[in-house]
Amino acid sequence: MMLVCQISIILAESALEIIPKELRNNYLILNYLKKVNKSANEVLLDKSYHYSAMREGKIDSIWKRGRPDLVHICLMSILSTPLFLRNLVNVYVHTIDNKVIFIGKQVRIPKSFRRFEGLMIKLFQEREIKGNVKDGNGYGYLLKIEKNMTFDNLLNKIIQPDKVIGFSSTGILKDLKTIVNENIEIDNKKLVFIIGGFPSGEFSHNIRERFHMTYAITNEQLEAHVVISRLVYECENRLLLLYSHI
Repeated sequence: MMLVCQISIILAESALEIIPKELRNNYLILNYLKKVNKSANEVLLDKSYHYSAMREGKIDSIWKRGRPDLVHICLMSILSTPLFLRNLVNVYVHTIDNKVIFIGKQVRIPKSFRRFEGLMIKLFQEREIKGNVKDGNGYGYLLKIEKNMTFDNLLNKIIQPDKVIGFSSTGILKDLKTIVNENIEIDNKKLVFIIGGFPSGEFSHNIRERFHMTYAITNEQLEAHVVISRLVYECENRLLLLYSHI
């Protein structure tokens, strides 16, 4: 029996990181850590609290960083959908500092951002969060992180896609339903959709050059979670149609 193409979604260059080393001696960061009684390894970089330190420290790509809430919203937009719950999509979070979070099957992340923040800190510290249900290899992971994995490594070594499609406001304008219908077919190919996990700016050149096609789906600049929600909906409709013909 022919299989429908395998779909992955990558949230790329995501604004999710602990306090970076170049800011750990900044007096504003030190004051904040003292106030919350935590170490730098126990705090996510967040513009809501750390923007002055980020600006003073002149960190690279400041406009892309410090928005862990954006990553939370994007994951919420995928992980509670039939597409994910029926194991029809693989989800990865590639971070701005070249870490990759692997999302396990049937994962439900906390709806509260504070609980999500705690979960991410735990993941950064422990590198893997196991489930409580055994699979064929023991207890499977819910989340795991590879701390030195580039975007290229993720594509070349893990996913090995046949086609990579990126979404950007500077891409070719095309209806999302058409994009999905043209690329999701009854075959065994691997298709990857890339959405930026950052609040503003463009993909880095080394990431954008891996795209086979780059599309914009409206004339307006949409937030990442809106693009993801629409993409997931169209993928669900397309797969439902294809499976009805197998």
